[in-house]
Amino acid sequence: MSDPVVLSFHDSLLHESDLRLLKGRHWLNDALISFWLEYLQHTIFPDQTRVLCVGPEVTQLLKMCDPAEVAVVLDPLEANHKDFILLPVNDNNSAIASGGSHWSLLVFSRFDFKWYHYDSMRGSNYQHARSLVQRINRYLERDAVLVDATCTQQDNSYDCGAFVLLNAEHAASAATTGAPLGTNCVPRHRAAEIRQTLADVIDALRHQSS
Repeated sequence: MSDPVVLSFHDSLLHESDLRLLKGRHWLNDALISFWLEYLQHTIFPDQTRVLCVGPEVTQLLKMCDPAEVAVVLDPLEANHKDFILLPVNDNNSAIASGGSHWSLLVFSRFDFKWYHYDSMRGSNYQHARSLVQRINRYLERDAVLVDATCTQQDNSYDCGAFVLLNAEHAASAATTGAPLGTNCVPRHRAAEIRQTLADVIDALRHQSS
């Protein structure tokens, strides 16, 4: 079955099937979350070289690879020189296949040496977040603590990815303005709005590139 590419944006590639997930009660996939992080990094906050947005595929690799290989993944991204690192966390236990059932967001702040974990189903991804923190702390040679951030809790089974988008935008904005991290309590209806925002951004970029 044909699934045409609709947009290539930096390291992100979107297909028609990805766009369909933005309409209705669908779980957002790796491709959409990866695109949003690329968009934040290169368009919304392009001058903030202190902020690193790590895509879902790289985050999963960091979680599942041999701990000795973490530096091989992070060195090219100059992660050791960033003040803030954003990583979307998935509960998938495969190192080679996409999947899982829940998304959350992990944010490192060098200024207070903390990892803020934004989870819209509090506690669901804690073990996965803790595993990442332990691995990356060794790479950073920092004993940064893991903090359970205060954020809006979803009331359905499919909006975790939408809240990752909202929490990522909040964290990137806070990092660039000096606002405190750790709290992002937005109305639940913003989950539907961010889906539409994402669809509008993708449509605008498609027209620019055509």
